[in-house]
Parts: sequence; structure tokens; C-alpha cells
Amino acid sequence: MNGVMKTLWNILSTLGPRTGVGWYARETLAALRESSQPGDEFLETPGVFGRSVRLAWLRVRPWMQREGKESSVSQAMIGARRSWKAWTLEQARSVQESIQVRTLDRLHRHGKIDLYHEPNFLPWASSVPTASTFHDLSGILYPQWHPEDRVRRFETQVRKAIDVCGHFFTMSDAMCVELTRHLGVPPDRITRTYNGVRQGLKPVQGQDLALGLSTLGLKPGYFLHVGTLEPRKNLLMLARAWADLPPAIKQRHPLVLAGGWGWRCDELRQFIEDTPGIIRLGYVPESELAALYSGALALVFPSLYEGFGMPVIEMLACGGGVIASSIPALTEVLGPHAHFLSPHDAAGWRDAMQTAADNPEWLDLVRSGAQLHAAQFTWKATAQATRTGYARLLGINPGLGSQAA
Repeated sequence: MNGVMKTLWNILSTLGPRTGVGWYARETLAALRESSQPGDEFLETPGVFGRSVRLAWLRVRPWMQREGKESSVSQAMIGARRSWKAWTLEQARSVQESIQVRTLDRLHRHGKIDLYHEPNFLPWASSVPTASTFHDLSGILYPQWHPEDRVRRFETQVRKAIDVCGHFFTMSDAMCVELTRHLGVPPDRITRTYNGVRQGLKPVQGQDLALGLSTLGLKPGYFLHVGTLEPRKNLLMLARAWADLPPAIKQRHPLVLAGGWGWRCDELRQFIEDTPGIIRLGYVPESELAALYSGALALVFPSLYEGFGMPVIEMLACGGGVIASSIPALTEVLGPHAHFLSPHDAAGWRDAMQTAADNPEWLDLVRSGAQLHAAQFTWKATAQATRTGYARLLGINPGLGSQAA
């Protein structure tokens, strides 16, 4: 077989508001197409009907997956409601998987595709050579951070995924180690593909910055966090640490949380409601992200666990300073371009924010060279490493002269 590849991608994660998985899928697929060889094909599934169903599902998902506050009186009733919702979701997934598996097998049998790439963890179990991207293992290692139905699905599906996949992609060396240590995946079946930085994420200044921030209702100088509000992001600790700052600092430097509500965050929700000065923006469109990053005094990223941490590299690309958790993936991708703290050191986070507020030049040292560092993270490099992984899976020459990471 020559280096030409016919690849099918599941693009469900790219529909609707995108989180890190959706951006990874969209940008990597686009970069693969841009760097393709004559004869390469990159197909997408599902088709128009499947995408329409997905978009309809996105409209009802907040209600289907909502986890309200549970009193002791209502727990049984809420549990019953969740049970039928979970059953309905499971049935829908089962029907979808059955349809997709038949589609994949038919395309492969007729020579239309050589491999199937699942960019969002758990692949459909077809006979097609399969690659999957595991962004992190939090659903397995830290089930207490996730909804119960998601944990059950991972527990029942992950072993099948290991058996089905011929190759795995992940976003950091730290995650390569975890795939081997916790799932037993041989290192030669793993390719590390760092995420890239999207076009348009660069410093914004002057009138452009003022206009961009006015759209968001902000003034420069806030502490910023970007990402879904979920337990592994450690945002309750961060909010409490910020709340311990002197009143004058809190007034000048509010805490801004950009990202949609996730799960298991009732306590955080209540704390935000009770604490003036914490601004929750919700999901921020891509067109406004560069200004959002550029207007921040610092990005504060206290995650307990990450597979990569896309916002920290995006902040560097926009010329900003980062205060981050000293966890393996973040220290790997940031290098010397952040002030690191234990995610459990609330007093340390409070003190770091106070130092940044009192002395804005304090982060200049970690900002030095940060944009050049961020410039190394490109989607072109992601695509090259991905193609090398495909070649390993299919036993062919990748044809791009790229090397596996």
C-alpha cells in the first residue's frame, strides 16, 4: 500500500458550541486536508440527517443532563427522573452506534475508507482499522468528578475501545504515560499530538481591545479562567482564594469565568451567586477570545488534572501571563512560561493573585518568550504527527517526512 489514505472522521464533537475536543477535531481535520497528498480523502460522519439530529440533541441536552440541587426529600424522585433520562440516552447511543457501524463496515468493504478516526475517546466497534484520541483519563481515574451515567459508560466501554483501536493519539507525554500505566496500551501504539493555537489568537491592543471588551461588558485587568465549569477545574478553590483578597483588589480585578456550566458544580454555583465580583460569562464565541485573553491581568488555571490545557497556550499566544497548577501536563506544555502552584494551595493562589495585582510586572519573567513558545504549537504539526500515527496503524509510509512525537 502507498502513502495515500482514505480516512473517516466522526465530527459530532465539532457541532454546536465547541469545547477542547471539538476544536481539536475541527482544526486537526482541517490541517490534514491542507497538507494532504494527491489521492488522500478525509470523509466525515454523520451526514446531513445525523448532524440535524445532533443539533436538535444539543438543544435538549441541558434539560436531559441537568443535575439540580438535591434535598434529602427529593433524592429518590430525582434519581428516578435521572434513571429514565439515562436509559433514553443509552438507547439513543445504541441506535446511533448500530447505524454508524453498518455505515463504516460498508464503506470499508467497498474500498471507500482505509481507517476510522474517533477524536472523542470511545470509538464505534466496527471492523475498520481504528484510531482514537484519548484527551485525558479523568472519567476513569476520578469518577467522582463526572456524572454517573458518563462514568458507567466509560467503565463499560473503555476496554472495548482498547481492543478495537489499533492506534491511539493523546495530547501530551504525560498522557502517553497514563495510557500505558492505567490502560496497558503499548507505547508503540500511541502517538503524542500536541494541540495547536487557532488563527486569530494573538495580542489585541488599543481601540480593538476596548471594543472587544465592551462587547463582553468588561474592563482590562481581571483574573481570567477559560473552560467548562466542572470539578476537575478546581474553580471553587480558586473562587474562595480570590474572595480572600483585599476588597480594593477585588474591586479592581474581578474574577471572570468564561465557559458553560458542566456538572457537579452546585456548590460553585451557590458561591458565585453569593459572592459579588465574580463574573460568569458563559460560552464565549471564538471571535471574542483574543480580546478576552488580552484584557486579563493573568490567566488563572488551577486544574487538578489536565491532558493538555488548551487555554494556557492560547493565553501565551495572546501575550498574557499564566498562573497554573503544577500538574504534569501543564508543566510539560508551558515549560518556564508560567508561575506554578500546587492546586491544593489555596493560600498560595490568593498570594499569587495579590502579587500580580500589586506588581503587574511580576509576571514579565514568565511572559518573556511566551509568544515564541506558543508559536511552536501548530495544527500543521498536529496533522503531521497524526498522519504518522495513521501510517503506523496501516503499515505504510506517511509520505510527509514527519516523525512521531
